[in-house]
Amino acid sequence: MIHSMTGFGRGEAQVDGYQFLAEIKSVNHRFLNTKLRLPREFSHLENTLVAQCAERCERGHLSAKVEIEPVGGGGLQAPRVNQQLVDQLLEIAQDLGSRVEGGVNIQTLLSLPGVVEWHSAGGALDDAAFLDGARQALGVALDELVTSRSVEGEALEREFQSRLETIERWRQVLQERAPEREQRERHRLRDKVQALVPELAEELDHRVAQEIVLIADRLDISEELMRMRTHIEQFGSELAAANGGAVGRKLTFLIQEMNREANTVAAKANDAEMQQAAIEIKSEMEKLREQAENVE
Repeated sequence: MIHSMTGFGRGEAQVDGYQFLAEIKSVNHRFLNTKLRLPREFSHLENTLVAQCAERCERGHLSAKVEIEPVGGGGLQAPRVNQQLVDQLLEIAQDLGSRVEGGVNIQTLLSLPGVVEWHSAGGALDDAAFLDGARQALGVALDELVTSRSVEGEALEREFQSRLETIERWRQVLQERAPEREQRERHRLRDKVQALVPELAEELDHRVAQEIVLIADRLDISEELMRMRTHIEQFGSELAAANGGAVGRKLTFLIQEMNREANTVAAKANDAEMQQAAIEIKSEMEKLREQAENVE
C-alpha cells in the first residue's frame, strides 16, 4: 500500500502536572523536511524530536509543534524575572543612553523574549520530563498522521489503477491499428504510382515494395509499445509491493519513461486514430504524474 505525503495528526499527554499537545501536518516534498516548534526553553531538544518524526516518515514537508500548559494546580504558575538577562539589557541601554533619547520603558523590557520565565510551584520542568511528555504526545500525533497518509494513499492507488487500465486500453488500440497502417501505406503508394505513371506501374511495383519496407521500418512502433507495456506492469508491481514504503520517486521515473515512449509513438503515427490514442495516453500520464508527486 502506498502512502500520501499529505496528512494531519494530533496527540496529547500528561507528565508531571503538564498537559502536552502535539500537532503535525505534512505536504509533499522531494525529501524529508521537518520544521518543529517548541517552547523557547526547550528549543535545544529539537533534534531529538525531529529524529522521532524521521522514524515514521520518509518523505514530505512536516510542520509540527509541541505546546505545554498547566494541569490543575501544577503548571506554569509563577513568573520569575531573569535577572542576569535584565542586567545585561540595562547595561546595553546605558551604553546607548548618550545616543538614544528617553529612558528604558519597563513594559518594553518585560516584553522582551526571555526576561520573564514561568515556573511551576514545585519547580521548573526539566529536559527529561519535557522529552517524556513531548515524545508521548508526538507519538500519538504521528500515529494519526501516518493513518491519514495511508487512507489518502489508498485513494491514490485506486486512481492509479484506473488510469493505468485506461492507458493500457489506448496502447492496445495502437497495437491493433499499427498493422493496418502498413497496408494503407502500400495501397497509397501504388495508387499514386498508377496515377502518375500508369504505363510503368508494374515495372515499379518492386521499387514500391522496397519503399514500403523502409517506411514501415521508420514508422514501426512495436518496440515503443512493448516498453510501454513493461513500464505499466512495473508500475503496478511497485504499487503492490509498496507496503507503506517510499516509492514516489520510482513511480515518477516510470511515468517519465512511459511518457517518453508515448512521445515517440505520437511522432511516428501518421494516422489520425493513432495520434488520438497517443494524445489520450499522454493526457492520462500527465494526471498520473500530478498524483505521483504526492506519493511518499
